[in-house]
Amino acid sequence: MNSADKSLVHDRRSACPGLFRMAQARDGGICRVKLTFGNLTSDQARGIAKASEQFGNGVIDITNRANVQIRGVRPGNEDGLIDALLGLGLGPLTDKGDDVRNVMISPFASLDIRLFAMRVLTSLQTSPLYQTLSPKFCLFIDGGENVAMVSHPHDLWLSPITPESHGSDYAFGVAGTPPVLTEDQPALGIISSERAFELITAILDLFIEWNERNPDASRLRHMIADIGKEELVHLLEQRLDTFLQAADLPQWRRTPPQPNGHLGIVKTTGNSPQTVGAMPPLGRLNPHMLRILAAITDQYCTGILQLTPWQSVLLPCVAIEHAQETLDALHSLGLTSDLTQPMATMISCSGSAGCKSALAATQSDGARLAALLAGISHIPQIHLTGCGKSCASPMAKPVTLVATSDGHYDIFLHATNGPSRFGKLLASNRTIEESAELIGIKFGSGGPSHA
Repeated sequence: MNSADKSLVHDRRSACPGLFRMAQARDGGICRVKLTFGNLTSDQARGIAKASEQFGNGVIDITNRANVQIRGVRPGNEDGLIDALLGLGLGPLTDKGDDVRNVMISPFASLDIRLFAMRVLTSLQTSPLYQTLSPKFCLFIDGGENVAMVSHPHDLWLSPITPESHGSDYAFGVAGTPPVLTEDQPALGIISSERAFELITAILDLFIEWNERNPDASRLRHMIADIGKEELVHLLEQRLDTFLQAADLPQWRRTPPQPNGHLGIVKTTGNSPQTVGAMPPLGRLNPHMLRILAAITDQYCTGILQLTPWQSVLLPCVAIEHAQETLDALHSLGLTSDLTQPMATMISCSGSAGCKSALAATQSDGARLAALLAGISHIPQIHLTGCGKSCASPMAKPVTLVATSDGHYDIFLHATNGPSRFGKLLASNRTIEESAELIGIKFGSGGPSHA
């Protein structure tokens, strides 16, 4: 797509930012750059750094779908930013295809999975019918990888029944996630690998037909709430002329992925290249950091870096003899892979510095909380959200701090399974210092450091 095409873009009303639709926030416009499976070349990374300085405020977020957000876009700079990003090759395949580029895979997906996912992604962008889908409509093509974000809810997901077998049948489901735990919702059905793409298009077609009769709805969960899962399976079986059930399917569970397997040196067998990963503070970069990341990428790997749905950075194909040196370079830049440090997994929204809805400065409060908890073992992932919308995370984390006012938070624990969407309330309206003390007592071997 070239810069002249941007005038043709179908501007659907949505609060969801995109390349051509920059949602307004307290700190300016937000431009969301959707990446193909989180991939960035080093030159694209440098270009984003420059564009962020030239047209925005220099704040660059990694999103929970492995995309990039350029924040603080100033009025009158929108067209210049769009032209710069299109010039970097970061636009969609068609003028109306940007909104629907929401296909997630594991950063460690095989070539077969990548090719399958690319076929789906291409169809979404180039089909006029699929271009009408909501900008939030999303799909997950799972390959059964040991490192994968399987807890992110999607409108549609596919996961191989036996990932170790080439050409495995796929389990599939809607409005949720692949089942991992016994109590998780089971898969909706099973389909052969040869017909998996056909299944996806059949589900999309059925949803769009239903959506035409229910124009106020936007997601597959709305369709399921109306017609039920059994009716969807029945309609799919009619359309595909095949049986989608299996006797043992309700018992099938996806193998749990390795927790935090995206951090540090991800070892492979023999002398194969390594992948090296680390987390920027609260999933946020600045132009200087992105330029240095590009330089590290050029020096130690193939000129490609990957952003992840954990809001972290991966450098693939690093020679085994340079893996530790590469990780040290990431640490020197301020990224973290040490799980004894809360910043290795902590996430946060932009907070009141960037968002009108936020009640607290979650970015600075998160940095303070991490410092207070440093050195305490077994601290789980923490999520700070400035309001109940929870924009930084679509699912509850082990610990969630929900702002109640400037510097004060309600603390929720997800492991207790309710009653709130965040879990069970541990404490109300606590300061960051009080929150650190309670979290340290709950999970650590001692109280937090106040140094």
